[in-house]
Amino acid sequence: AASVVAASPDVVVCVNDWPSEVAECLDAARAAGIPSLLLQDGILEWRCQYENPLFGAGGGAPQHQPVLADHIACIGAQSARSIVGWGNAGRVPVTGMPRLDSVLARPRVERRPPGRTLLVMTAKTPGFNPEQKATTRRSLQALKDFAETRPALRLMWRVSRTVADELGVESRFTQVGGAELAEMVEAADAVVTTPSTAMLECMLLGRPVAALDFHNAPRFVPTAWTISAPDHFGPVIEELLNPPASKLLFQDECLRDCLRIDGPAAPRVAALIESLARRESPATLQAEDGQGSEEPVPLKALYPAQPVFAETSLQALQVRVARLQRDNAMLRTAVEDLSARRRLHRLGRKLLGR
Repeated sequence: AASVVAASPDVVVCVNDWPSEVAECLDAARAAGIPSLLLQDGILEWRCQYENPLFGAGGGAPQHQPVLADHIACIGAQSARSIVGWGNAGRVPVTGMPRLDSVLARPRVERRPPGRTLLVMTAKTPGFNPEQKATTRRSLQALKDFAETRPALRLMWRVSRTVADELGVESRFTQVGGAELAEMVEAADAVVTTPSTAMLECMLLGRPVAALDFHNAPRFVPTAWTISAPDHFGPVIEELLNPPASKLLFQDECLRDCLRIDGPAAPRVAALIESLARRESPATLQAEDGQGSEEPVPLKALYPAQPVFAETSLQALQVRVARLQRDNAMLRTAVEDLSARRRLHRLGRKLLGR
């Protein structure tokens, strides 16, 4: 944190704010009068938000409740509405997602229905605990079993190596997003994927997209098609490969709400950073009018298993934070000392030829 302030940056930009080191840098920047910006790096996903052991449900700090940076650049209006409602009113500009600018600029490769090729994908993290991972594997196995009863149906798999080995399929996953994914989507007639940012990429490329969600969890990003049980495969995949115009229209509406696509996002993010560097009034960085004027739901109601959220005394919380910061500093010093001793030990063994 001290090095950030010593560098005297015009703006501090980050892609997450939950690690304690990042939070400390943001706190130090705010104390020094340096504005900060968090870039939303993917869609909001229910299991990640409310069932991920890393965040509130597992004892950690809730994600975006509130955002620790001064502002968060949201990928679309849907995310902005949710994040504003978590106690971030007036700090949520909607910029789009620069990482998807190359997809936005890519011409749509049209497919004539009916088709026969289905791209099957999972999120980079298919589950946040063993039960979630098992449910995701079960849904993929059920899809594979269904496809074996439909000889005319061709599946392309884009899943992790571990999942591919468990299913006994060949996966074409090589990198997250980019031209490789776009080429696979263009080679397919439709897409079935667990909830992930890739849903938006596939919609951008004009493919019908179904969410494969045996978890049956609420979803921030809606889709025109959902598969949450084995009985859904037949009718949903039939429609995906020969989609009705009404559902394609609804998919486009979902896309426009969840991702700002009126031009590339990178120039908007750059303009936002420049505005912050000039210390322009936050009034120029408001989210859409009418969003999030109400008080957010208390964290103790969302995470009743965490005693810390039941504490309402500011002084008691300040004392607790001071203790934790002290313990954290002592642990860091101990870890750094142990690491240095291990490096010296390895160097000594090397010099002695052992």
